[in-house]
Amino acid sequence: MKPDFSKYSISELRDVISHIDSQVYPDRKIEAEEILRRKLEFGEIDPQPSKKHVDKRHASILFGVSFSIISLALLYYPLFENSVLTRSAGVIHYSQSPSLFWFHTLLYLIGFIGFTIWVIKVIRSK
Repeated sequence: MKPDFSKYSISELRDVISHIDSQVYPDRKIEAEEILRRKLEFGEIDPQPSKKHVDKRHASILFGVSFSIISLALLYYPLFENSVLTRSAGVIHYSQSPSLFWFHTLLYLIGFIGFTIWVIKVIRSK
């Protein structure tokens, strides 16, 4: 049974052309190439997003969610332990340096809010 390439989308046709065995099915490859050429000539657009676009979107969401969770975890110490974790000084308690404590607390809070907003924007975008 021969496939009806005229019902395929542009991305499906490109996939077929790149994966078809031209030695076994040379006529099918030629037919798929011809239909793709006609669809592109008539300005037909592909309604489905490309897989590369979807993969980048998923990677962006994963990246943003990961950093939101890390920022939220870093906010645990200022909120419940009255201390912050720093890279250079280690754990700093509020009583040791209030300004450094609040600087890092705001930094973690801004990171959490920023990455969360970014994830929401990526999810809502098409």
